[in-house]
Amino acid sequence: MGTMTRTSMLTRLGLLAALAVVAVFAVVALAGPGKSEPARSGAAPDSLLGGIPQSGITLGSPDAPVTLVEFADLQCPFCAQYERDVLPDIVRRYVRTGKLRLELRLLRFLGPDSDRLARAAAGAGAHDRMWQFVALAYQRQGRENSGYATQDFIEGLAADAGIRSLDAGTAAERQVRRAEQAARTLGIDSTPSFLIGRTGGRLSTFQPGELTPGAFVPRIEKELQG
Repeated sequence: MGTMTRTSMLTRLGLLAALAVVAVFAVVALAGPGKSEPARSGAAPDSLLGGIPQSGITLGSPDAPVTLVEFADLQCPFCAQYERDVLPDIVRRYVRTGKLRLELRLLRFLGPDSDRLARAAAGAGAHDRMWQFVALAYQRQGRENSGYATQDFIEGLAADAGIRSLDAGTAAERQVRRAEQAARTLGIDSTPSFLIGRTGGRLSTFQPGELTPGAFVPRIEKELQG
């Protein structure tokens, strides 16, 4: 697979930030328009993630020497492809072995479903279950801007991620806005986009030409070698 065309975002961030203000005090009792898509089958997230340290937006040991940051939109099909085709190999090979820590910064430029999902995922991070929630969201990803991210859909994701009560309100909104501000500062205009570098040091942009493990491994190995 060659270089992919991914969805532009910066022109939509301002509009969606304003849209989110209307919903800032909402919890997952937000219901979107339209009908939810049928749930999609897939591996249980804990079969991959179980036992790995998780805190908020991060996955992996805080002492891991290298950090990989992803900017993603939960409606983005290429982000779902990365989750399906690349992330499992990276987790098993580098995160579980303590060599790499991951950060996930969620954006919401594709539409209202992106907004609801991003804030709900941020709420899941308060329970240290963000990565399980996100894995399920990608497994069940509906048609873009179809209104599939309804109250029932999000509550189902939360329940299956092991979360009893999910707050997608003020704190979640602040977290998503921080991700949006970081994206603007870095000039990130597509998803998925990545940063990589030594943990605690300066991270640099990294945009692989394809979403395969082979496109990521050489760069991770280079960072590990210092």
